[in-house]
Amino acid sequence: MFDTLQEHQSQDAIDWTDIYDELDEFSDYCCFLCDAYALIVTRSEDEVIGERTISGIKRSANWMKERLEEINTKFRKAQEQSCVAKSDQKERK
Repeated sequence: MFDTLQEHQSQDAIDWTDIYDELDEFSDYCCFLCDAYALIVTRSEDEVIGERTISGIKRSANWMKERLEEINTKFRKAQEQSCVAKSDQKERK
């Protein structure tokens, strides 16, 4: 699902629509995982959560953290480019 997302860091211009779509897709996935985690915990009150389940939760939590860091990096880069562009415009005037 996420393997098809394009990387924006090598582009000169920021495509806000693509970044928004990527963030929206990531947000939907996070909501799904939160619901799944809540269901696991709710149904596991009398049972011990298995090692595979714990491993899967850790893996997906780490993935969410990494994706969020990537998206934040893209936004920081966009902000820096915007500041440089504004600075260049001021200098030209």
